Amino acid sequence: MALSAKYLLPPPPAVVESTGERKEKASFRQAVRYLLRVPSYYILLGESILSELGMWIFFTWLPLYFRDAYKMTLASAGFAGTFMLQIAVVLGVMAGGWISDRAAAHAPHRRMLLYAIFYLVGGPFLLLFLGHATFPVVAFGISMFSLMRGLAQANDYPIQCEIVPAQYRSTGVGLMNACATAAGGCGVFLAGFFKEDIGLGGIFGAISGIFVLAGALLALGYFICIRKDIARAQAWTGFGANLKT
Repeated sequence: MALSAKYLLPPPPAVVESTGERKEKASFRQAVRYLLRVPSYYILLGESILSELGMWIFFTWLPLYFRDAYKMTLASAGFAGTFMLQIAVVLGVMAGGWISDRAAAHAPHRRMLLYAIFYLVGGPFLLLFLGHATFPVVAFGISMFSLMRGLAQANDYPIQCEIVPAQYRSTGVGLMNACATAAGGCGVFLAGFFKEDIGLGGIFGAISGIFVLAGALLALGYFICIRKDIARAQAWTGFGANLKT
């Protein structure tokens, strides 16, 4: 293993001799204070809450929907309810990372624009749950939505790395994941509460609006604040800002 790593991994960075200065570690309070001054972080936080609200509902209730709507067995419904979501997301993330790196090579703020576009394109596919669509139609809608979601979310952590200095990133990711997880749990509960009244198909159709709203929020961040926040993070770490329009 060590021998193969020698040829497959890039060489380690050159060791820089210490000047004897001791750098103070960032505290949780310092990290939060910085994050509260970054508007783009609020945009990503809102997007994360909205997207996880929708996806937790999807993951939890989709197998039951397949069983009730198409008379599947529990085994086949469970498989269909996870496979179509995951395989399309995997493909989307792989392609999305490649697209994102090339679009943002000289203009990192473009990642947020890609994030918004893919959500705005993918969200409406869930409207296929409304009415009495056949299983192939619904499967197509789920696959296309999941593909667009994968293409979009390949931009998530790269954007956070652009707008938050390295010493604060773990705190930023942790806070965002905590809020998103809480929102997802609430979404599962609310879907169970309302499914008797509006049906799971109606709930899944409403998730379309949630993702369109998340896309609109990201587009707002792209036009209003992402450039300034990237420049602030670069200046904070001593690199300066050099953004293209």
